[in-house]
Amino acid sequence: MMNGNTISGSETKSTTIANKLEEEILAKKYKAGENLPSQHELASQFNASSRSVREAFKNLEAKGLIKVKQGKKAIVQSNSLDQFVESLSASMISKQAPDKKLLTDLMQVRTTIEVSASRELSRDPNRMLIVRSLDRACTKMEHLLPTMESGKDTEAIRQFKATEFEFHAALIKSNDNIILSSIYENLAPQLYAAMDRLPETYGEQRKKVNEYRYLVEALENGQTDIAVALTLVNLTNIRDKFETLDL
Repeated sequence: MMNGNTISGSETKSTTIANKLEEEILAKKYKAGENLPSQHELASQFNASSRSVREAFKNLEAKGLIKVKQGKKAIVQSNSLDQFVESLSASMISKQAPDKKLLTDLMQVRTTIEVSASRELSRDPNRMLIVRSLDRACTKMEHLLPTMESGKDTEAIRQFKATEFEFHAALIKSNDNIILSSIYENLAPQLYAAMDRLPETYGEQRKKVNEYRYLVEALENGQTDIAVALTLVNLTNIRDKFETLDL
């Protein structure tokens, strides 16, 4: 499992490789039609096994981002997740109760969108309107924290979760990809209904709010690398907890 930025285990390593390559493909570091580095090169780069790289490739291929041919390097198929999200949307709509696999896929979509949004927002010269919205949400969570320490103020906890949802929604909506954002917005209630069941201590809530504050400051100051890292760590921690839920 993952603890902060510490990585162990084949599954976690493959996910880390897939997330990094996905981020680079969506940022067009590798454009459609171009080859990714070889499995050997990627294994060396990430200090991983060939199996972990192959698992990462399967993840990316399932999302329509790459095509893998036996004995050859992986080729980038698309610099967009539109096809994957549309397929995900159709799958979820066809089920009365979404299963854990689909919700986990949606969690990955959420991570991709927010990381991309943090990167682009930190570089946007007109970002301050959105940053101020994030700042207000963060301030509200900070004000709610003291009343939540006992764990008995259910109204404060409800307001905290609602405000946290607003924080993420504001960040997601700043993303330029209208298709991704609109589909995510339609499916998000199902994801957040499951996430409401995540166990969370007061210490974890306080740490999370501190991270949100650091993220707001990084976005305000145009510190792209810090903003991306904070977003990724926050969402990875949530995803790791989410994967332990019995849905």
